[in-house]
Amino acid sequence: MILDWTPQNTQIPSKQKENMAKTRSRRLRKKLRVGEFQQLGFLFEAELAKDADDEALVDAFLAQAIEPRSLSFGGWATGGAIDKLGPQSVTEEERSEVLAWLAARPEVATLSATALVDMWYSTPAAQQRTKLKG
Repeated sequence: MILDWTPQNTQIPSKQKENMAKTRSRRLRKKLRVGEFQQLGFLFEAELAKDADDEALVDAFLAQAIEPRSLSFGGWATGGAIDKLGPQSVTEEERSEVLAWLAARPEVATLSATALVDMWYSTPAAQQRTKLKG
């Protein structure tokens, strides 16, 4: 015998959604990385000059801008995501320093980046990039 369960009302009222978010336990908030456990980072895109050595740029980027600040980087010279190692968030100061380092490089022709975004649950609207160079 097969039972067919179809919910009658799949819409959750907005008031109920608010209460669901507010009543999560600390353990669950930590597991879901929400509330005080949210992790912020940023995304960037870059266009390189025609004669740029992208491998050397990435090596210098990791050694001079990422590792000294205990950040992590996923991507390549033409763009990627940067967040903090461990459960912390990137600060606005760290974001500015990393982007200033990239903008100062002659290999980078154009540069754009997002503001700090939630690295686990960001939306396309939050990922709008601002042009910083070029």
